[in-house]
Amino acid sequence: GALHDDETLVRGHAAWALGRLGGPAARQALALALRREADPWVRDECGLALRECGPPAVRSAV
Repeated sequence: GALHDDETLVRGHAAWALGRLGGPAARQALALALRREADPWVRDECGLALRECGPPAVRSAV
């Protein structure tokens, strides 16, 4: 998927979009991407997206 794209811009935008969509599958994909991602900007986008789509406990932990 787009979270695995070679381009950081694509991965960052994919994270943003998943944050807007929300739901368990989005949270799982974002959490996995956050652990694997080397690029700081994409990691930030993953964290922000998790905050957007996660329950309150996740929002405060990220």
